[in-house]
Amino acid sequence: MRKTLFLLLMLIGPAKAKSIDWIITDFPPYYMISDALEGTGRDELVINLLHDQLPEYSENKIFFPASRAIRALSDKRKTYCMLSLYKTPERQKFMYFSESYATIGLSPTLAISKQTLKALNKSQLEKVSLKQFIEQNNLVLGVAMQRSYGARLDEIIKSIPREQVIIRPGQDALESLTNMLVKRRVDAVIGYPSEHFYIHKLTQTKAQLSQLILDDIDPLAYGYVGCTKNENGRQIIRVINQTMPGITNSQAFKTIMVKWLPSYLESKLDKLLKGKASS
Repeated sequence: MRKTLFLLLMLIGPAKAKSIDWIITDFPPYYMISDALEGTGRDELVINLLHDQLPEYSENKIFFPASRAIRALSDKRKTYCMLSLYKTPERQKFMYFSESYATIGLSPTLAISKQTLKALNKSQLEKVSLKQFIEQNNLVLGVAMQRSYGARLDEIIKSIPREQVIIRPGQDALESLTNMLVKRRVDAVIGYPSEHFYIHKLTQTKAQLSQLILDDIDPLAYGYVGCTKNENGRQIIRVINQTMPGITNSQAFKTIMVKWLPSYLESKLDKLLKGKASS
């Protein structure tokens, strides 16, 4: 009996004693959780790349609504990790962050209707200052609830008069805001270029909408891995610090970063990345 049990264990192989519980949430195209593209989101694919290099760790992907994700990361009774987070002073109080970035992409842009763009004498991908653009043109800005766009942009959004900002809670917030934009209930919506591209295709609004670039912020946005600030989280981040630089230098990583960008923005990101590498 003992011999049989030993042989079975040898065939099964050693169990992975360590695991990483990854929070995934309702932000396509970073996480694709509810359609035929499930599992092909940008951040999910980076998690897969990471675990290819971490055979001692199993991965668990656990869904949280976006409104609860950061709260879950702050609960030290459990250990969760999440990809592509801004490393802000407030979050560093309750999270350990990776030293190296885990995602890199174009910074947030404004989605705006072509009709409004024409009325304001602006052109596609023109640069604007967010606060000045919204306030001087008496526009209403749509943003997703409990979403950080980086410390600088978060502060600018807070400084805009409250009556000129609509904050949308719940699942599929950006899709909801895009529908409001088409119906002219808001005038502009803030989000990342790949998000806008995906939502415009999903809602078949691509022909009606354009994007403006924000000149208040760096053109590149960096996302980091954040884990709950406890001993387990500290150990996970230490391993990720050893592994992540090799991943971000790989061609597989670069392919994932442009997966959900239109071709004209893919070339823009590629140009910025080449400039970053040469500087």
